[in-house]
Amino acid sequence: MKKYFSIFILLSITGQLFAQQKGSRPNIVLIVADDLGYADLGSYGSEIQTPNLDKLAFEGTRLQEFYNNSICAPTRASLLTGQYQHKAGVGYFSNDLGLPAYQGYINDQSLTLAEVLKENGYTTITSGKWHVSGKGKSLPWQRGFQYTYPRNEQSANSGAPGVREVKTDAEGYPLAENFQTNLITRNALNFLDTAAQQNKPFFLYLAYTAPHWPLVALQKDIEKYKGKYAQGWDALRLQRFKKQKELGIVPADAQLSKKDEDIYDWDKLSFDQRQLWAKKMEVFAAMVDELDQGVGEVTKKLDQLKKLDNTIIIFISDNGAPAEDLVRWYHGATKNTGPVGTTGSNESQSKNWSYLSNTPLRGFKDYLFEGGINSPFIAWYPGKIKQGRIARGTGHIIDIAPTLYQLAGAKYPKQYNNVQSFELPGVSLLPVLFDNKNATDRNEPLFWERAGNRAVRWGQWKLVSHWPSYAWELYDLAKDNGESENVARNNHEIVSRLSTAYFQWAKNNGVVDFAQLEDKEPPSMKEFRKSKVQEPVGRGGFF
Repeated sequence: MKKYFSIFILLSITGQLFAQQKGSRPNIVLIVADDLGYADLGSYGSEIQTPNLDKLAFEGTRLQEFYNNSICAPTRASLLTGQYQHKAGVGYFSNDLGLPAYQGYINDQSLTLAEVLKENGYTTITSGKWHVSGKGKSLPWQRGFQYTYPRNEQSANSGAPGVREVKTDAEGYPLAENFQTNLITRNALNFLDTAAQQNKPFFLYLAYTAPHWPLVALQKDIEKYKGKYAQGWDALRLQRFKKQKELGIVPADAQLSKKDEDIYDWDKLSFDQRQLWAKKMEVFAAMVDELDQGVGEVTKKLDQLKKLDNTIIIFISDNGAPAEDLVRWYHGATKNTGPVGTTGSNESQSKNWSYLSNTPLRGFKDYLFEGGINSPFIAWYPGKIKQGRIARGTGHIIDIAPTLYQLAGAKYPKQYNNVQSFELPGVSLLPVLFDNKNATDRNEPLFWERAGNRAVRWGQWKLVSHWPSYAWELYDLAKDNGESENVARNNHEIVSRLSTAYFQWAKNNGVVDFAQLEDKEPPSMKEFRKSKVQEPVGRGGFF
């Protein structure tokens, strides 16, 4: 414990010296997308129009590898606290499974970014999705945020701001005035106006719900993408992969991951089926586009307030694109009261288009293959972070807290409200962002566990297993980033070493065998698992 706090004393001193040398302490804007895949931004290979985020990317630094926890609530728990999600109390989801590591809300020993930064003189703001306050505990205004949208318990518990009466046009598409993405942006802008009047730096946690299902977007934005997806996911995946190589996001010798057996063959779909599927991706693209527009409004506001030059902006996604089919999850289209894109829609991107979104990676949200846990990372800070750089990383969601604390010169307290604080397991990314190092230095592997799925990453090696199997698979990511060749049989010593490290980490973080918790899993989440397995074309679900 003493070693870790000595490190953070050193980090805070380094940050304070940095602030003294470069001017006042930076404002911090942390932006999170919801269910955005690795390849869904233009700067990561997409055809979707994301000029504002691309500008930040090309004027800042992108990481090739930045890891999340594969699903929203556990990722947000780690992002907000710098702890592994089990240590923070959100090991499974925002549900209470009866153990401290799985209570569904952030515990008192895990300090939030807002609590630490507020104690160190920052104005703290959040607008958007929260989702780490199960049982109505650990709400944002209880955990250090001074300005909060939405400020009601129900929205925080459910994970996202809600609108009681969504105004629509004649065809059922939402109007801009109370569209969720716009509301999140608008409240953030209002809070920034207030913060600018204070003689303090500010921290804005901007947590969009887009492009999470259901697929609903403004009609004007959907129209931009009409006909753009008529080629289907296979052809567009090849196009994105080619662009990724041109951008340098993936190496020139990279290989695409193997296609899942249940991904539909676009060429074998009927004309009507293709039309339906293409419309889904048109709406998804519009949702990403609208998120990007919101980012543009925020940067414009910062410029108007003369705060932009001393603001660091970090953009991430909470997980990879999802495999679940929302209509199937709800047992057919009976709850679908309108076409995809309208406020009555109960559609999701589903596995086929997520296969495109996660190009070139294998797997999806809630899986621990790269497609589930590797997502975009953009850091922008004018004059401080090198323009147009792509670094390998490898960064993890637990690294955000030590990075921001070092940057802000913030002291991480040993105690907070008379409660002993957990030490921080992550590392600062500032050497990668400011000193142009190409990788982070770690003293131990990175670890994951989510509903029985397990993984370890150490250097080039990744060990992974997926529930209900206990069998370990081993991949050499330096040669096989698509996780196509399981080399566990030929590397017993590596499997033994990494699995031993995993079980020690699990013990230290309160992780238990999921077999002990499976009977406590909510029925809705059991249905969630089933919805990720596609049925043959023409049977059930979407068709």
